[in-house]
Amino acid sequence: MDETPTDSAGADLTDALKQKARELGADDVAVAAVARWADPPPFDSQAVPVYPHSGQLPTELMPSSQSVVMVAIRLLDGVLDTTTTPVKNTGVQGNFGYVFPNRRLNEITFGLAQWLECHGQRSVPMGYNIGSRYDHRADSDASIIAPAYGMFSMKRAAVLAGLGRKAKNGLVSHPHFGTRIRLGGLLTAAALKESPLLQGDPCPPSCRICMEVCPTEAISRGGRVSHLRCYADAGRRGMDFETLRAGFKQRYPSDLGHEDYTTNDYLAIEGNDNRICKIACVAFCPLGERPLPDIMRRVSDFADVVPPVELQGFPPAQDFGAQTADGPAPEQAGEV
Repeated sequence: MDETPTDSAGADLTDALKQKARELGADDVAVAAVARWADPPPFDSQAVPVYPHSGQLPTELMPSSQSVVMVAIRLLDGVLDTTTTPVKNTGVQGNFGYVFPNRRLNEITFGLAQWLECHGQRSVPMGYNIGSRYDHRADSDASIIAPAYGMFSMKRAAVLAGLGRKAKNGLVSHPHFGTRIRLGGLLTAAALKESPLLQGDPCPPSCRICMEVCPTEAISRGGRVSHLRCYADAGRRGMDFETLRAGFKQRYPSDLGHEDYTTNDYLAIEGNDNRICKIACVAFCPLGERPLPDIMRRVSDFADVVPPVELQGFPPAQDFGAQTADGPAPEQAGEV
């Protein structure tokens, strides 16, 4: 009889895998069978809201894959503390909010893939984001507010593995750590035991903190995130829509033709691309079991720390600041 993800051997391997993930530095780990990527999904998508499909399916990247393993590492409270100050702290946030956690995720997922292959299970690490592209359709369709997409959507995979839920700020919210996490994943031919899906919206219905503190109003009241507004980095890259879009397209290769996906880790901290966005949507997010009350008390004064920026020339489909309410969200690309 063929093994299934629910047999005792698969369950034992899954338990051992999760223990190994924690030994390698993961703060949490969850598993999904590739069947969860089917369309229509084998679950109630109204009860489990997922990110739109983007990039490749697990079996397109590794035809023999049967399971997807997702890991999370939490961001340090001290790093988030520094993001609420007026200090230009790229060295702290860029290094230890992005680059170092990303490299740690690469190490963890490679270590798990190596461990699985030692147990006879073919596996490929995907790290934190194996590469990204620019959706060329966004050039003619202003409703596509998220034109960057990864080779494999980590956010979608995290929800499908039951590691977290989709929050209003566009991030994955973990039950304990909230949105203060970074994600990584791997594909494996092992038939592992699935983790349960997490149902519902993690955000309180009346919560608008992430939308109110973002200086470029990149998050709409409907929970849609504009990549271009976020990329504006509080106006540093220029405030005109076409200027921003041109710079954004230089960052990611177009998905037309035969261009490969590209990684952009260095852009977080080096050269003229230094980030000054204070990731307020993370620092002030109240989700999770261990909130940061002293940081939350700074919400009302954050507009004085990073003043709001008026961006020019954005089309109506992306002009969140002019909206009082959101209608049905148009089709959009996936998110990196």
